[in-house]
Amino acid sequence: MPHDDFKKIDEEYFDTVLDEDFNFEGMIKHNESIIIKGKVKGSIETEKLLIIGPKAEINADIKVKNLQCFGTINGNVIIDEEAYFHFPSSLNGDIITPLLTFEKGCVLNGNVRMIPKENKKG
Repeated sequence: MPHDDFKKIDEEYFDTVLDEDFNFEGMIKHNESIIIKGKVKGSIETEKLLIIGPKAEINADIKVKNLQCFGTINGNVIIDEEAYFHFPSSLNGDIITPLLTFEKGCVLNGNVRMIPKENKKG
C-alpha cells in the first residue's frame, strides 16, 4: 500500500527530485520541497516538504517544515509542522515535532518530543 501511495505523488510539482541513483555526502539546504529517492549522508534542511522515497537510505540529521517518509532515516529529525511515516518506513533517531503519525508496522528507535507549534522554540 505505501509504495502505491508514493507512486501517486506528482513529481512535476517539486523543484527537486533526487532519483534512486543519487548518492550524496554533505549538506543539502533548499528553500523548496524535495523528493529524495537515493542515499544521503550528512544533513538535510528545507523550509517546505521533504519526501523520503521507499528505497531511500538517509543517514542524516533532518530539519524541515513537513516530512513524508516511505524509506529509512538514521539520524535526528526536527519538524516544524507535521511528520508522517508510511509503512514500512523506519526512523533510528530522535524526533521533535508538533504532529506525528506512524502507520502500523513502522519502526521507531529513538525518543519523541511533541511540542505544540505555538510553544516551539529553537
